[in-house]
Amino acid sequence: MTDPISIPKLPVNLSDTVVDAPARLQRTLNARKGTSNGSANDPELVAACRQMESLFVYHLFKEMRATIHQAGFISGGRAEEIYTSMMDAELAAKLSNRGGIGLAKMLLHQLDKPALDATAKASGEPE
Repeated sequence: MTDPISIPKLPVNLSDTVVDAPARLQRTLNARKGTSNGSANDPELVAACRQMESLFVYHLFKEMRATIHQAGFISGGRAEEIYTSMMDAELAAKLSNRGGIGLAKMLLHQLDKPALDATAKASGEPE
């Protein structure tokens, strides 16, 4: 009879897999850097990713401002709404140009993948 608390035997040794994982990840990243065709350095793609991040951050600011209760006593009316909207847009643009929240980097990484996949297929590497 087996102990009900014991861990069942697995067909692979997980300790070897876990220890080797960082090295495999580093080799994969190094290989991708070497096969990149430079689309990550494309200024138009970088600018588009930053603008997308800026737009996302602007909408975050807009929704956060909507949660603030307006007393009405010292309300600037429509002029204040326009000013805060313009200020939020500028703050979002400045934030995304200085590193932002990381969304631009993620977008750039995701949009760069098809170029990497096309390079790998053109060189005849197995998938």
